[in-house]
Amino acid sequence: MNQNSFLDPSLLAQIKSMYLAARYVAEGAIGGFHKSPYVGYNAEFSHHREYQPGDDLRHIDWQRYGKSGKYYVKQYEESSALNAFLMMDRSASMSFESKDGLNKDYYSKVLIASLAYLLLHQRDGVGFLSFANTVEDFLPISSKMTQFAALVDALDNQVSGGRVSLLQTVEQTLPQLRKKCMIVLVSDFLDMQEELLEALKMIRYYRHEVLAFHVLSPDELKFPHQQFSTFVDAETGEEMNLEGKAVEKRYQENLDLYLKELKSYMHQLGIDYQLLDTKIPLEKALIHFLYTRSRHM
Repeated sequence: MNQNSFLDPSLLAQIKSMYLAARYVAEGAIGGFHKSPYVGYNAEFSHHREYQPGDDLRHIDWQRYGKSGKYYVKQYEESSALNAFLMMDRSASMSFESKDGLNKDYYSKVLIASLAYLLLHQRDGVGFLSFANTVEDFLPISSKMTQFAALVDALDNQVSGGRVSLLQTVEQTLPQLRKKCMIVLVSDFLDMQEELLEALKMIRYYRHEVLAFHVLSPDELKFPHQQFSTFVDAETGEEMNLEGKAVEKRYQENLDLYLKELKSYMHQLGIDYQLLDTKIPLEKALIHFLYTRSRHM
């Protein structure tokens, strides 16, 4: 892949296979960014065994040879230094589409799958769930590459719908995470301000690391309606008739204030927060995130 040719939203939309979309984005990110933003697997000493012809001389314990006069080879066991748990919002608002950019749901699915691909290739552990008013598609943490196929199957069969209940999801999930994890939260964070803050506090109380990807469409980031329009809440079905031009300024002010306060709160809790616009090519956004994250490690 040409590292300077980032996948654009229209190309991603043409890729029918979630596996291929995730692989292209992840490998493009790897090509555009070489230093790992995560801690990969490590090799821990396990035991000695006697040297056999063909063994790598680098693993001979020369100190033990000096004491015993015999050749012994150090044996190692690989262990994952990182367990990541990926959580994706599948509430009805995630299905919203703009004139420009991708559907938030699809954009988020490719992001989740791409991160899983990167982590599993580092031999790190990956778990997954999607949530709305209930927890769905729960996958326990595993570092096996078969986990990627299971995750992609879950994403392919997932349909957005219902209202979001992040706090309930967190309450159900945290007791099942026996070790400290890097929890990756992907959502549009709509209609859950107080609940979101309580959920994040709870996650941090258990001392898990958190990465928060805030996925919004261009039409949500910049109010596009100038005419009299009917607005429908995707999660409640409630309708409201408004003159677009009359509410544009207030909408933008409220949105900017919300984003500023949310980013500040995330920073106070030590959460790595990234706002994503679905019209920005995901590969480019991911490389930017990886680069920014690496500078703070």
